[in-house]
Formats: sequence, C-alpha cells, structure tokens
Amino acid sequence: MTPTLPFTEFDFLQHYRDSFAKSELGRIRAQLPLEELVAELASRTHERRRGKKPLFSAEGEIALMFLKPYTGLSDDGLIELLNGSIHMQMFCGVLIDPANPIKDGKIVSAIRNRLARHLNIDGLQRILYARWEGDLKDKDLCLTDATCYESHLRFPTDVKLLWECCRWLHNLLVCQSKRLSERVPRNKYNDVAKATLAYAKQRKHTGSATRRLRRRLLKLLAKLRFQWNGLRKLYGPCISLSAEQEKRL
Repeated sequence: MTPTLPFTEFDFLQHYRDSFAKSELGRIRAQLPLEELVAELASRTHERRRGKKPLFSAEGEIALMFLKPYTGLSDDGLIELLNGSIHMQMFCGVLIDPANPIKDGKIVSAIRNRLARHLNIDGLQRILYARWEGDLKDKDLCLTDATCYESHLRFPTDVKLLWECCRWLHNLLVCQSKRLSERVPRNKYNDVAKATLAYAKQRKHTGSATRRLRRRLLKLLAKLRFQWNGLRKLYGPCISLSAEQEKRL
C-alpha cells in the first residue's frame, strides 16, 4: 500500500494515511497486537498455501475478524462496506481496485473457518491481556460472547444423533484399520450417507421417510459396532484410544 513515486507531492494516498491514523479505526488498529497474534497462529499451523496469492495478508485476515464485530454487519454487508471505504481497507492492509471490487461475501466466513481450525483462545488472550493490561479495570473478570455457545444449540433429532454416531464410529474404524494395515471392513456407510444428505436437503420430512432412514441408521450403527468389536478383539493391545474416545464408545 506504499507506492514508490518520484514526486511525493502526487502521493495522494498519504493524505488518506494521515486521516486514517487520526480516525477511530486508526486508533483501534494501533492498539491491536496483530504481529503477535499472527506469530501465535503461525506456530500452530503448518499448511502451505498454493495457488493464487491471497488478497489479505495474515495480519489483514485477523484485522478483518476484528472489523466484523466493530461494524455489526453480515459478511456480505461487511464486504460491500469494505469495497467503498478506504479507511476500512487500510485497517485490513489492502487496497481494493474500485473497478474490480470483491464480489464474494463468503471470503469472510472462509477466513473465519480457517483461522478457527488453528485458534488457541488461551494463547491469544494472553497476548491481548499483555497489550491491554494497563487499560483493564476488572482484571479478574472474564466475559465471553454467547454467540460461541448459541452456535452449538440445535434440535437433537434421532436422525441427527444416529448419523453423528455412525460418522464418528466409521471414521474411527477407518483410521485404526489403516494404522494397523488392515483392510477397511465393508458396510453400507456411503449409501446411508447419500440418503442422509438427501433427507437433510428436503424442506419437509414425512413420517415414513424419517422412520425409513432411522431404521437404516440403526442397522448401520449396529454393523459398525460389530466390525469395531471384531477389530478390537484381534488387535486389542495395539489399539490405543484417548479417554474421550473410550468414554464415547
């Protein structure tokens, strides 16, 4: 975002940079330890990016996550505002061409989901606390946005619970079979997965369709349990599971 011009008097972006530094967004960005947050996230991810160079830098992606709750807009609304606001672009460290704006509002959720896979809340909180310690009044008080809990609330239907059990046990069976160099047992998992996806896409679920899918899921779960017990009987000493996996089984 810093052009190299032979005549500095034509550097019109400098006026925007000066006004951004004095604006509320500029003052907020100055208080964000973006470099430390990027280093914390980089220490937990080892994936290599391939293909086209990303629009946002690592600091810009984290800044975009701070910008969303600040504006209170949806993903599409945030991108629309970002395309037309030079100060918000400077907040995220990008310069968007007005003739070629960002059209995909899903880029916000894609960045959010990718960061969430490597998010260590305790580590990030320590960084933020170290930066803002002098400005905090109640240092022994911790507040959490209820959105992170509300996102996990749902109606636990029989089909949802049975399918999650089948999917979890199937993944465990496949993982352990490959680790033991054993052929993965055959079952109707793929067929039931397609039927479950088709059922989930329906707006209305008839009673007969629900009962039919429930029976298939119960049969699949019984089959998976039988196959897992057989594998564990053969390779019991070689199979090591976590306490959470043992509890779930």
